[in-house]
Amino acid sequence: MTATRSVSRAAAWRRGRSALVLSSLARALLGTLALLLAVSVAPTVVGWETTVVLSGSMEPGVSPGDVAVVRPVPIADLAVGDVLLVDDPDAPGRLRLHRLVAVEDGGLRLQGDANPTPDPQLVDPSTVHGVGALRLPALGLPVLWAAEGRALPLAGGAALLALVVALALAHRTAEDDDGPATGSGWWGARLAVPAVAVGLAALLGPLPGTSAVGAVFTATTANDANSWASVRYYTCTSAGASAPGYLALQETAGPVAVNSGLYAGAVDGYYSSSGITYRVPGPACGGDGKGVRLDGGSGHVYSTTALANPQTFSVQVWFATTTRDGGKLIGFGNGTRGAASTQYDRHVYMTDSGTLTFGVYDGSPVTTTSPGSYNDGAWHQMTATFSPGTGLRLYVDGALVASRRDATAAEPFTGYWRVGYDTISSAWPGAPRSAFFAGSVAHVSVYTSVLSDADVAAQYRAAG
Repeated sequence: MTATRSVSRAAAWRRGRSALVLSSLARALLGTLALLLAVSVAPTVVGWETTVVLSGSMEPGVSPGDVAVVRPVPIADLAVGDVLLVDDPDAPGRLRLHRLVAVEDGGLRLQGDANPTPDPQLVDPSTVHGVGALRLPALGLPVLWAAEGRALPLAGGAALLALVVALALAHRTAEDDDGPATGSGWWGARLAVPAVAVGLAALLGPLPGTSAVGAVFTATTANDANSWASVRYYTCTSAGASAPGYLALQETAGPVAVNSGLYAGAVDGYYSSSGITYRVPGPACGGDGKGVRLDGGSGHVYSTTALANPQTFSVQVWFATTTRDGGKLIGFGNGTRGAASTQYDRHVYMTDSGTLTFGVYDGSPVTTTSPGSYNDGAWHQMTATFSPGTGLRLYVDGALVASRRDATAAEPFTGYWRVGYDTISSAWPGAPRSAFFAGSVAHVSVYTSVLSDADVAAQYRAAG
């Protein structure tokens, strides 16, 4: 008797208003999910493409887990500002969704909205899949979770879907219980079936016609939570390639030190005719593990491209040394073809004790010096940045070690960047015994902007 009464109460509840409201809401939710999934797949019938975004390089407009729908567009109709889906030039078999920022002679220059610098590699127009036309927020989260191996949210999503399905089937009418299967509850249950099917498909894997897209980050990305996606492909080369001037110093012989940065070929460097040992062991740097050794007496690297009074810049060098005679790591001077300069500043030099000094000349030397010494034989990454607004900032191994905000100007002259040698007069604090640097160097970058603390830390962390 008690069991019969309980069944009657349950049946009464399922025919009641509460069950009707809950079932209606659940069915509406399942219907919306089915509609969104249909919208994401239907464009593929007419040649469009659907992709699930796996990285955060296009935030805040496009987030990981969003579904992006792209439409094919003739190459001639591509315009700066379009969001393009392309074959990833740095990772065969992967896709990249970034914004077109420039059309250059060698191809298309893209950049992620969350990235401070453009992508280092140009994109061949023939590899463009299409232009972004529609974004479906969070619809691809199950695909993202599966790609990241996150079983807990996948299981939670499946459980939530099962609950919604149960609620969608909860309401029953008297006709459903007593008569032929023609009542409103019967129709609601039948209509829930396709929604359940596509919902399970979304949770268990990519839908037919969809692909997954990520981005190999350049200098940095604003999405630290997805830094795992960039580390796999982020080396000293991929970091430096976003700089206008980047000399990897991986050559087997001179005289040319190839610039593979944004201005590749236009501003190559040159090795001195003596004092250079090529292909010595270098920093790990994701596989780009060679460098050149400078003998401390004649070896150096120089540029022949004159620059007029750069007042905003960042320079970066990997180095290793045990010298007790100091020397210039990198600097800017007016000496042509590597000759000694009469005007020089914007330089970083090592003192005899192994500390690093970074300075500019503004009527007199304005400098800042690291508290620690780095002539310990280990590889270190040195980064120095300057602008009138930020002053002098000196980093070693990704961390800020010295700074000076009252430095507001560098000496105005036209000059050339050089590595491993130039004049250092006794007027400079801690001027070393030798102007030549004795040690190994690799991966020299010159930027026309100020790298942020986060930029520098990310480069060292990913490439180290």
